[in-house]
This record gives sequence, C-alpha cells and structure tokens, in this order.
Amino acid sequence: MLLEKVHILVIWLIFWKVESTLLESRKEFLDTVSAKMNLMQLDGELIDSLMNYADKMDEKASQLKRLAQELRQPLQAAKGREEEYLGNPLHSFPLIRHMYQDWLYLEEFMKKPVGEEEIKFLRRKLPELPWLADTEEATVSIFRIAETYGMMPWEMANGLIDNVRFNSTLSALDCYEVAKLYFKWGYFKQALQWMSISKARMKEEYSGVYEVLGMTSQDVALLQARCLVELDLRDEAHDVLLDQPDLAENSISLLDQFKANPYEAVDRSPKLGEDYKRLCRSSFSPTPSKLHCRYNSTTSRFLILAPLKMEEISLEPYIVMYHDILPDKDIQQFITLAEPLLKPTEMIDENKNEAKSSDRPALGGLLLDRLNERMRDITGLQIRQGNPINIIKYASGAHSETEGYGDSMASVMFYLNDAPYGGATVFPHLNVKVPAERGKVLFWYNLSGDTKDVTTVHAACPVFHGSKYVMATHIQRGKYI
Repeated sequence: MLLEKVHILVIWLIFWKVESTLLESRKEFLDTVSAKMNLMQLDGELIDSLMNYADKMDEKASQLKRLAQELRQPLQAAKGREEEYLGNPLHSFPLIRHMYQDWLYLEEFMKKPVGEEEIKFLRRKLPELPWLADTEEATVSIFRIAETYGMMPWEMANGLIDNVRFNSTLSALDCYEVAKLYFKWGYFKQALQWMSISKARMKEEYSGVYEVLGMTSQDVALLQARCLVELDLRDEAHDVLLDQPDLAENSISLLDQFKANPYEAVDRSPKLGEDYKRLCRSSFSPTPSKLHCRYNSTTSRFLILAPLKMEEISLEPYIVMYHDILPDKDIQQFITLAEPLLKPTEMIDENKNEAKSSDRPALGGLLLDRLNERMRDITGLQIRQGNPINIIKYASGAHSETEGYGDSMASVMFYLNDAPYGGATVFPHLNVKVPAERGKVLFWYNLSGDTKDVTTVHAACPVFHGSKYVMATHIQRGKYI
C-alpha cells in the first residue's frame, strides 16, 4: 500500500513538473472564444470515439454471448441423462477436445484489447485538454458571478443569474467542484448548499457515470460531514455519515478526526466590496441626477462644425460619457485586428485579456490616427502620437478593479460592443454605474489638483454571457502636449 502511494506521488510530481514547464504555452480556454469553440469540437470528437469504443465492446460482448450460448447447447442436451449422453463417443470426444482447446483460445480472445485505436486517439488528444489551472479559473468565475450578483446556489445551478434565465443547468459534478472551492476558502455554509444540490442530482441522474468520472456519494458525504463539523453541527454530520453504508461503521472515529484536526482555510477569494456588488446588480436604481445631456462644441475647433453628444456623469470628479463616437466599421476593424494579439495580463486581474497596442502596423495607422483625433476632440488635450492604447477583452466571469493608473491625469475608455449581461463600469465611491454599450466613450480625470482622486476608483462588473471589448488609454502628466 505504501509503495502504491509513493508511486502515485512520483507520477504526480512528474506531471506537475511537465505542467509547470508547459504553463507558458497553455491555451486560455476561459477567455478566448476560438479556444472554447475548438474545445467543444474536440469534445464532440472524443465522444464519437467513445461511442465507437463502446460499439466495439458491444460487438465483442455479443460475440462472447453467442459463443456461450453455442457452448451451452451440449450441456442442455445432456441435462438429466449425463451418463447416457457421455457414453456416446460422439459426445465425449467433443467435450474433451472442447475443454482442452476452446478455452485456451477463448482466454486469448477475452484478453485481446478492444478499441486500441480509440484509446490511442484519446491519449494523443490529452495534451490539448484544459489543465487544473483552467478548471480552477473557471470555477473562480462561477464564484465571482454568484457573489457579485447575489445568486443562491440553486439559482445558479438552474441557470438563473441576476434575473436572467438561461437554458442551462449545472450537473452534480459541476456543483461538487464549486462546493470544493467554497470549502477551500472557508465558506462552509455555501459549500453545504452546493453539495446538497450535487447530492440531489446524483440521485436524479445516472449515478454510475459519476463513479466512473471520479465522484462517489461517499465523497460528497465526507465533505458534507466535514463542513458540518466546522459549523459545530456534529449530530447532523453523524446523520450524513450513517446514511452511507461504507462510512457508517467508522462514523464516530471520522467525526473525532475532523474535530481534532480543524480545517485551516486560506481565503483567497476575490475581494468584492458591498458597494461594488450593489452597483453591478440589475436591482440597482440610480438616484435622479441634475446633470444634463448636451452637445459639446468647445473642446476642439472641429466640434464647432460637428458637435459631439455628451452626457454628464459627475462634475466632481469630472466624468462624462460621449455617444456615437466611433463608426461601426472602425469598431469591427479594431476587434478583428486586436483579437489575435490578446494575451493574458495581470495588470488588473488574471482573468482579463489585454492587447497593448501602440504598434501602428498591428492596428493600422489610419485607425489610430482617427482614434487620436477623436480623443483630442473629447479631452481638449493635445495627445501625442503613439500614446499607448490598450484593447481589453473581458470574458465570462472576468472582473477588474483599480485605484488609478499611477501618474495618469485622465482616462478615456471606448466601448466596442454591447454587453447586456454584466460588464458595466462602476464607480463605488460615486454611486455611479455606466453600462457597456457599443460606440460609447467614457472620459474622466484621475487627479484632484496634483493628487490622485480616490473617488475615481472604478471596476468592471463580471460578464456572465458573451464577452466585452473596450479600448482604454491613460494620459500621463507631461506627456500629452
């Protein structure tokens, strides 16, 4: 038993080393639509291969059943008159020959591997599958969405997010994975709720599948009991263990072990402020504002002929929204040209994609020229050519929060698509929420005099369907003229 555990540990260490070495080249399944589409296609191919494997096993099983039926016929014919039957050499000879010869061939046939081609196909495709880090990232996104939008586990599991109903549900395995994350971070009550859903769905669905896929009712019961002990509910934990025949006999000793070794949770969950969550939710209703919408014709000479539609968001600090700034053609070009450049970034959040694009050939010189002209019209500042412009993609569950951009005096954010399911930009200190809508531009100053204005702290709400594209630039003091 000890040697087996050591062997497993060695294999795990080798796998961990290989995964660490290849980490830089792993795909971003959560963020990139094309990667998710490829993953779905691969899933279909693997399922087809699994069906072929099952068909070949069925074919072999059918052959064996037919053989068994044929071999049984002499026994049925001899039943009740065995001595008489075996007195006939035409019966005894076939029996001896059959027992000497047939079972050796049958042993070889039974040992012959089935579906080797399908097994080799699966092995070839394993490196293309998501890694542990991808699963953890996807699970964290579920946590972030649930906590931001105040969703109860059974609501999320049944496809309800922020009053939007989707035709989707989470399986027993999905719920169990989310429960483990909540447990890991010390959210024992929520973990229990997710596990209760998992347990119920194991009974509703074909439980044999889950045992093949590595989850048993005993696994769920043990985690349930552990959570209940952490919540000082020992009697309830005991009932859970007694309900499992394989655990009932050792239930008392298991509970004693749990109590003697309390779980030391390390809470690494995303820190989501209450004001942030309140603003992100659809239930948020902004207070009536005395600010106005008007045409801006003063920040550049060009606007005298073609004023821009401007909506005042805040005067202190100064935040305004411009409408219908970029034509649809330019927006689509920006997205198309930027998509291949998107790479993971840790500037704000590990689940956000960003392409840093001051490179003219990458996004096209004419597009950047028009963009810079528009920023000069909006800000009234003589922004230098080559000012860094970041194209950012927020995938499902992505969230960001920032307290400003160093020495940045102002920020400009272009919304390149509609994100009706989450994705709003919120300013928690100002009680301001700006929905992400295609063609809008948000502009604000980050400084109050010469110091950073803390009220400009802003964040992106998690997207829970589709994705969100924005372009952002942060104008540094002394670098705009």
